[in-house]
Amino acid sequence: MNADHPVLNALLEQLRSLNDQYSQLPNEINRYRVVRQEQLIAQWAPGFSFAA
Repeated sequence: MNADHPVLNALLEQLRSLNDQYSQLPNEINRYRVVRQEQLIAQWAPGFSFAA
């Protein structure tokens, strides 16, 4: 997957936002949203590494 792909960038930006929300208010709902977004990215861009 091209790291400059606009859809991937939008998904990653949403993940950053969700991670910010979770860090400010750590609860089950915010954690669920983070995990679900990570799963969505993994489905959309198989093999993508979050460590990159």
